[in-house]
Order: sequence, then structure tokens, then C-alpha cells
Amino acid sequence: MYLLEIIGQGERAALVILREMFGNACEYETQLLLRDLVTREYEDTFSERQKKETIDIVVYPLLTKPIAVRIQDKHHSTQRMGVIDNIQNFMLEWNGYRVVDIWHYECPELWKDKVNDKSRKEVQLAFECLA
Repeated sequence: MYLLEIIGQGERAALVILREMFGNACEYETQLLLRDLVTREYEDTFSERQKKETIDIVVYPLLTKPIAVRIQDKHHSTQRMGVIDNIQNFMLEWNGYRVVDIWHYECPELWKDKVNDKSRKEVQLAFECLA
């Protein structure tokens, strides 16, 4: 499914690039609530903040686990957000997702919301963690 609920900087360009990388055979969803991606066991323990957390893009390849793509802007660089992101990462992995973080400081071209050779390379490098 392809939704148009994209909010953050770089997300629109990232989705275009992911569709180029993975093709039309995959499904793509944007701005999914974390609580909709985890089992009830986890959701029952969520704080009010966690109930509102969203995952920027989820790619559903045909033959592998889904990929949760988090577009991480500079506020995710703080120690507090690092802890929150780690907890979210573990929850996603425990629920069968692979997680890819696309960081603002590693993807300056993508943060300009540009789709070009530089931004494509930035996203491809972020996905090397899955190899």
C-alpha cells in the first residue's frame, strides 16, 4: 500500500528512492504507528509517548522480513532520544522487522528532499547494514 502521509524532511525523497531500489513488487507504508507494528504484549506496556510514535516508512519485500526505515533528524542525536530509539529498535526487531536508520548527518543531499545520484548513494549506504 502506498500512503501519502509523509511529514518529515527527506521522507518524500527517501520513499521515491526506496521504490526505485525495491521496485513495485513491494508494498510501502508511511507514518505507521509503532503500536500497530508490535504484538499486544508490547503495546500493553507503552507509555503515552510511545502510543504516538510512528515509523516513517515500512517496506514489505516479498521474500524477506519487512524493513522499518527511520528518517533520523538532528533531534535524534541527543542522548535521551538515543535511548528512546534503541528501545523502539529492539521492539521492532523482536517483532520481525529489520531496522534501517537514515541519519541527517550522513545524508545531506537527501535532507534537501532531492532525488539524484548523491541522495541515492546516501540511501544505499544506509541500507548496507542489512547486508
